[in-house]
Amino acid sequence: MSLFDNIKRYLTAPAHTVNSNYHIVAIALGLAVYMILVVLQPFGINEGPTSKYVYLLGFGVITYIGSVIPTAIMHRIYKSEVAEGSFSNGKNITAFLLSVLLIMIGNFLYFKFLNPDSSSMSMLWAAVWQTLVIAVLLVGVYMTFDNARLRREIERIQQINARLSPNTTAVETQKFASLPSDKTTINPDTLLYIESDKNYCKITTADGTTTLRSTLTTLETQLKPCGHVIRCHRAFLVNTQSVESILGSASSGYKLKIKSIAATVPVSRTYIAEVLGYFEG
Repeated sequence: MSLFDNIKRYLTAPAHTVNSNYHIVAIALGLAVYMILVVLQPFGINEGPTSKYVYLLGFGVITYIGSVIPTAIMHRIYKSEVAEGSFSNGKNITAFLLSVLLIMIGNFLYFKFLNPDSSSMSMLWAAVWQTLVIAVLLVGVYMTFDNARLRREIERIQQINARLSPNTTAVETQKFASLPSDKTTINPDTLLYIESDKNYCKITTADGTTTLRSTLTTLETQLKPCGHVIRCHRAFLVNTQSVESILGSASSGYKLKIKSIAATVPVSRTYIAEVLGYFEG
């Protein structure tokens, strides 16, 4: 696979981190920028009046606004993808780059406001390099913590897969609640997974696939008493006793490998914690 193909695959893969609480993240970034500026003391702040520390709050506010607006727009445009956990790395990176650009423009305008008599080019240069330096610093800190989190997540998946080994004794299947259907019945011993298809559901068992006119939410409610059929995606329910292993990664997206057949069921970001928590017991 070529470098271009690898880049394309990465950009189209679901982002393993999406800031759904982006207002809180933006506030944290604004405070972080303010503290960095105070510690680094740029443009002679240590030699100026105390009020300059107040002026620096303006850069924190600009960081907050610049972080919120692009992310809010992207999340609104791709609302369904964010909810389903399919918001891609490419869109995540685009939102970040737009934030950096917006913050850079805001910093330039703020520099000019504070120093109206200074050269526009010098103010533009100051806005560019200070924004980029701080952005690189924050990204470096984020990646350090994120890589540590990913390592813990990989170890977690490996431990779960060890427990899902084919040699593990199967848990006795509980009885399912009865389903309203003219001809379709679900055998709890052979059920693998259920996929939503508009007003119908495709029920896949070890014996084949049948279709039932019902919503996935209705089936989820009726199957809940059995205790081992859970939702792993907006469009999928899975019988956890049919899962052989967990494939994929946080960056490419997780999938559940189904026993006995060449099929996988996707796990959306919304349900990752619930699914992993179930298999960990």
